[in-house]
Amino acid sequence: MLVALELGIADEAVLRFLDFFTQAIPVHQVNMVHVAPPFDLFQSLYEPDSQRMITNLEFNREVIQEMQNRIRLHPLHNQTLLSFDLREGDPLEALLEESQAHPADLTVIGQRTDSGDHGILAANLVRKSKGDVLIIPEGSEPRMDHLIVPVDFSPYSVKALERAIALSQAIQSPVRITCVNVYELPNLNIYLVEKIEDVRRIIQQDRKAAFQAFLTRYAPEGMADLIDAEMVERQFASVASYLYDFAIRESGALIVMGAKGHSRVERLLLGSVTENLLKLDDSIPVLVVR
Repeated sequence: MLVALELGIADEAVLRFLDFFTQAIPVHQVNMVHVAPPFDLFQSLYEPDSQRMITNLEFNREVIQEMQNRIRLHPLHNQTLLSFDLREGDPLEALLEESQAHPADLTVIGQRTDSGDHGILAANLVRKSKGDVLIIPEGSEPRMDHLIVPVDFSPYSVKALERAIALSQAIQSPVRITCVNVYELPNLNIYLVEKIEDVRRIIQQDRKAAFQAFLTRYAPEGMADLIDAEMVERQFASVASYLYDFAIRESGALIVMGAKGHSRVERLLLGSVTENLLKLDDSIPVLVVR
């Protein structure tokens, strides 16, 4: 697991969630990393090279010490091995380089609610990362008792459902899984039908049947009936808005979404829902599954 710490207010939610997470699910190793601006920005152009090297080393030690101090307040469990690293430069590129240098199944970042670029780093990381990404908003709580899985019946939805089920099975306490499909009815007025509500009901019944068939096919034997399936009709707002409102209304603890691939078209599709959700979300962690 790769965990990015900003050494700011967003870290508290990240570390509280990891404290909770590692109690429930064993994590073998966690690499904590902080990305600082280029160190030369802090130094005078006239500072001798030898003094600059000493100052640089002192800065590195101070940052590593600060990360260690923060993790002591929320110690990880199940004998998790910890390492600490400091990188300089652009946060996105540095995190991607770190994930290549130390491959991780999961990259975890925090998200501040008062930032002018709210959701941008998370969205860009999701676009380019080859592994799963967990985004933890500053205002979130460390819970996993209710997993929300947006479903559009694509292979990416299957991956999200499988990951949600695996998480629920790994956690000892009861976990509720709710799959939600946001759908949009066609404009029935153009078909000159007299009983629009009858047509609406037929379309909704058909989609419910497709939803149940999806769960029966991809959920493990005996679990399909334990997973709630909800449908939300979209009328005006974006799909992301309906998903987030649903998760808030249903007291969702974690949203588990399937990411598109790395092609240009798939990244555009990703942007239409996942990225918009990350921009809206300030209270529920989101796990984006590859």
